Amino acid sequence: MSEYKTHVCKYTTVKMDKWNEIRTAYKLAKLRTLSATAEDIGVHRSTVMRHIDTLEESLGVKLFQRNDKGYIPTEAGLDIMRLGEVTDNHFSQLPSMLRSKEQTLEGTLVITSVSEIASIIMPSIKDYQTLYPKVHVELIGDIRNFNLEYGEADIAIRGGEKPITPDNIVWPLLQLQLVFCAHKSYVEQFGLPDESELSQHRFIALKERPEHLLWNEWIHNNIPERNIVILGSSQQILTHALTAGCGIGVLPKQTVNERHDLVEISFNKDWQISVWALVHRDMMNTPKIRKFLDILLEKKERPIDLI
Repeated sequence: MSEYKTHVCKYTTVKMDKWNEIRTAYKLAKLRTLSATAEDIGVHRSTVMRHIDTLEESLGVKLFQRNDKGYIPTEAGLDIMRLGEVTDNHFSQLPSMLRSKEQTLEGTLVITSVSEIASIIMPSIKDYQTLYPKVHVELIGDIRNFNLEYGEADIAIRGGEKPITPDNIVWPLLQLQLVFCAHKSYVEQFGLPDESELSQHRFIALKERPEHLLWNEWIHNNIPERNIVILGSSQQILTHALTAGCGIGVLPKQTVNERHDLVEISFNKDWQISVWALVHRDMMNTPKIRKFLDILLEKKERPIDLI
């Protein structure tokens, strides 16, 4: 590695927290006088001197020789000048680079959704990536509500009551009707219960109890603990348990109607679940987010299958 690169690596890794001072040193090495440097960066001469003194003390090297001709950069000062010039050019090019990246739609789009309704957005993701193949989609399936304000996700798909977070913009996607059901193999083994016998049958439920999952709360509150035979960490696990005939569970009515191996257990209880799309208002007009929302909202009436 050349002596120049050695200096640059050292200064970059150790002292790039002092960019203001480095930028001042770069300008002074280029312009050679305090007055010209102060005018160029819009500060007082004393600020230029303070930046140079601070940087020399921090680095432990002399960056300039002071004489009647002004400030002459030492070898270390020339290294700082080269580093500052490269970095300043990068900063100057950054706005146009970022605009170009947004216009061509590149990067990563992070979407969070409870995993059991992820299939709602899969057709939209496919169409989106067909149109914008340089965007990678990161889909996070989790019952936790991710904080859009702190950049945990770009878009959230949530079920339940309409979110009221003031900084988020919310769109309705669809309504899901959830019903109790069982696999035919369960019915053949244990029979088809009526409402009075529900507490005597075998149930499956989520171990965690988020308040917005009303059907899960109903099972925990109304079915004896000994009859909740499987507690799962995700809806996929519950779906596998249900289709294996392990117990009674909850699925969208449309899914039950479309599958020949599932039997709806009718009694006076079902749940209408609203599904919403959320975006933080500051990110609303980011092209990669806006384009995906356009596709998602256009397809929101498309029939879905959650298994």
